Amino acid sequence: MIQPVAYAEGSNDTTETINNPPITSTVTRERYSQYIEGTESDHYKGEVIRLDDLNDVATDALDTYQGEDVIFIDQDQTGNLTVTVPETAYYIIGFDYKIAGDNVLPTQLEMTVNGELPYYEMQNLVFENGWQNPLEIPLDKYGNEIIPQPIKYDEWQFKYIIDSGYRTSLPLLVKLTRGENELALTISEGNLLIKSVELRGQLDVPSYEKQDITGNNYIEIEAANALYLRNNSAIRANASYNVNLIPYSSDKRVLNHIDPDSFKTPGDEIIYQVDVPEAGYYQLGINYQQRSKADFPVFMNIRINDTLQHDLLKDHPFFYQNQYKHVTLTDASDEPLTVYLEEGLNTVSFQISIEPIKKALEEIEQLTREIQSLSLELTNLVGPDVDRFRDIDVNDYIPGVFDLMTSWADRMDAVYSEMRSYNPSGGEVGAFSGLRVAEEQLRSLVSEPRKLARRKGELATGTNSVTAYLGNLMQEINDNGIGIDRFYFYQEDVEIPKSASWLERTWGSVKRFINTFGEQDYDVSNVNEENLQVWVNRPRQYVEIMQRLIDETFTAETGVRVDLSMMPDQNKLILANAAGEAPDVALGVNYALPFEIGIRGALQDLSQLEGYEEVASDFSPGMLVPATIRDGVYALPDTMNFWVMFYREDILSDMGLPIPETIDEVRSYLPELQRLGMNFFYPTAGMPGMKIFAGTMPLIYQNGGQLYGDTIHRTMLNDNQAIEGVRLLTELFTIYNVPYDVPSFYQQFRDGSIPIGISDYYMYNLILNAAPEIRNVWNIALIPGIENQAGEVERWSTGGAESNLMFKDTGKTDEAWAFMKWWASAETQVAFGNTLQTTYGPEYMWNTANLTAYQELPWANDHKAVILEQAEWIAEVPRVPGSYMLERELSNAYNAIVLDGDNLRTAIDLASKRVNRETERKLEEFGFMVDGQIVDPYPNPELSIRD
Repeated sequence: MIQPVAYAEGSNDTTETINNPPITSTVTRERYSQYIEGTESDHYKGEVIRLDDLNDVATDALDTYQGEDVIFIDQDQTGNLTVTVPETAYYIIGFDYKIAGDNVLPTQLEMTVNGELPYYEMQNLVFENGWQNPLEIPLDKYGNEIIPQPIKYDEWQFKYIIDSGYRTSLPLLVKLTRGENELALTISEGNLLIKSVELRGQLDVPSYEKQDITGNNYIEIEAANALYLRNNSAIRANASYNVNLIPYSSDKRVLNHIDPDSFKTPGDEIIYQVDVPEAGYYQLGINYQQRSKADFPVFMNIRINDTLQHDLLKDHPFFYQNQYKHVTLTDASDEPLTVYLEEGLNTVSFQISIEPIKKALEEIEQLTREIQSLSLELTNLVGPDVDRFRDIDVNDYIPGVFDLMTSWADRMDAVYSEMRSYNPSGGEVGAFSGLRVAEEQLRSLVSEPRKLARRKGELATGTNSVTAYLGNLMQEINDNGIGIDRFYFYQEDVEIPKSASWLERTWGSVKRFINTFGEQDYDVSNVNEENLQVWVNRPRQYVEIMQRLIDETFTAETGVRVDLSMMPDQNKLILANAAGEAPDVALGVNYALPFEIGIRGALQDLSQLEGYEEVASDFSPGMLVPATIRDGVYALPDTMNFWVMFYREDILSDMGLPIPETIDEVRSYLPELQRLGMNFFYPTAGMPGMKIFAGTMPLIYQNGGQLYGDTIHRTMLNDNQAIEGVRLLTELFTIYNVPYDVPSFYQQFRDGSIPIGISDYYMYNLILNAAPEIRNVWNIALIPGIENQAGEVERWSTGGAESNLMFKDTGKTDEAWAFMKWWASAETQVAFGNTLQTTYGPEYMWNTANLTAYQELPWANDHKAVILEQAEWIAEVPRVPGSYMLERELSNAYNAIVLDGDNLRTAIDLASKRVNRETERKLEEFGFMVDGQIVDPYPNPELSIRD
């Protein structure tokens, strides 16, 4: 058995280090809940301080907007405001604000008070745009209602400063000292116009007192069609064939409920204007569905005329309901609660809240940090890999470690028990099952103390670790989807709606089933031959937006009518062409597919059509390579799958590591990363089967290598520069111990075990929208490359995603080309990208291949700058006869070298022979070679791109 050495003696208090881990220290800044604890007696209780005259707010950001004095703070600027208060106390601060221009994303900012950041939440505040629907709901050509494009609200809005994660239902308090105080607002995204400033004590929420109700008024509001305003453009109505919803149709899509997949994020708010015939007290009923949290409620704040009338409207629970059901809001005694409405117009809002579980979230975050810290301590002790025959008593080296782990399990149990109190039955809570699994795994580790060193990966590494369960739980907790059909205010002498009976539901299902035998929307068989036929390899929500844009702009301008159809299977396009059933144009097909169709003479050479050069100039030249066949180009790029480097700012900063520019710098970082149990991610580690070109090509190209020469007759894979590129790639795994198999870089990036690596657009979208626990502590950079003789770092990468093509046999070449040019144009791509993201939410990011359009899309500006620069280094591998074999054999060589330990040159020579043999066979098949002799040289299309 290994004996304890100076490691344990030199540690004054290892458990204290674990409880306060040095890594990710930026996250451990004092939280608001700690800042505000015990300060109730010091809250400001005086009159509201309203500063409408901005001359009273000494500031260096004064400006004018539409004839009014305003404070204007643009992106990457700081506006300093000086406010005067009568006493030292805790205040809430609010602004009348607007966001100038066409910004879609919320404005993000940091606020310091008298030069200091009071607490963690102040480093990321958000001010949202308001959004409204057009007056009329648009219809598609089949008579279905479709989701309208949101319209930005252009009036001034008021908002108190609040946590961007909306973990508190009330505004954030800040301590100000008597006299002048300086507030510094630094904008990291967007801009902000401020018309006035308000300071006051915390908002009062009275205790509930039941009131008598008299009258017979009934006021019903359809949630989908009466929506007045929301603070998230993605909150939307949707259609469901459900007899419990109004309106209802068995044969047409009608918007009849607030989509729970859109109304789900803490802070999401929907606002209605309700006309009330008579002032008085009312009961409140709602027809809703909540199936995002099993055995656990979704909470909402219900404000009437911008006020929480009583504490039962604050964080009101809406329990799990798999189907839509009418429910009247009740008090603790299960009696209907009462609310007061004024005569005339009242505003009523529903806002997703998570304040009741705020402490639980903070405890889970703290536990995650502590467990990660222990995982690092264990790796420092025993190294990244542990021999299963070594017997190590970890407690000798980290005294008290098992008591500490037991305390973590106890803390998890306490959180889980608290969450059970929200389950009406008092039973298990499915929504927090991940917490129970994490607790049981910790207790299992404690039960086998001598196996802890070998099982240390179960703490914080991989998809089945304790921290992975906690991280997934954090993600799931932020999904609070609730669907709302209608709500209604009513008095005593009124009959309220009831849910549909079993018979009504069954009859509705039967009618719907019968209607499925008719013509289907956007089906390839449901077309008008006189119109341009376009097949789209995308879901319905994309197609609906595209069809609307086509009808409103392209058809209106050209007179050309277009039928969009959802593509049944892109791989059947070749068969459809052979059968004479191919469309005129196909959109969104895999970028490698145009070659397979074009080499068989089925596609139109777009480079011969008028205006091609102008259209092509908007794309990275390397994106055109896969669709280049000899001297022709047979497809246009549609989307771009960019590759960038992801890194955890918090971890690299605490380690003192700058962003690496080259692979050599990455290799120099690896010993320090690995000493702490961390590592680097290279894309091939995320490719469990074949290593595609996106993983194997970059280092070959960055090293000056090529995969083909002037023609494709022979591969250049065994050229010295290509071999050196393969050596650099494989040595990352064979010598530098970069992991060669990473099931989820996303997960390990979140938990910090792999805080840096190279990945693509899909990882970007995932981290941006599905990793709330590391928001603001990660970033992207150009991928590290290889410095050439001129001192320039070459950063070549792939970028292909989807492409658009035209079939050669179309009888409408001019119309089809006009349509393709229109769709590829920057104006159309910006319109589509903006509409898609504002309508369906931030996860529906349009990764257009049009670089001119991409600059205008609603993505974070600093990220766009990185992606646009990396796009200059896109150099797709050409798709040519036999190139599939090159991709396969390069993958086989990689596996042979990394996994089997084969000699590099032997593996590459074998791969080259197989590639050349298959290339010759395909050249024979397509007539470029006859009896082993080249009769028609096939040029390498990549050469002009990299010259």
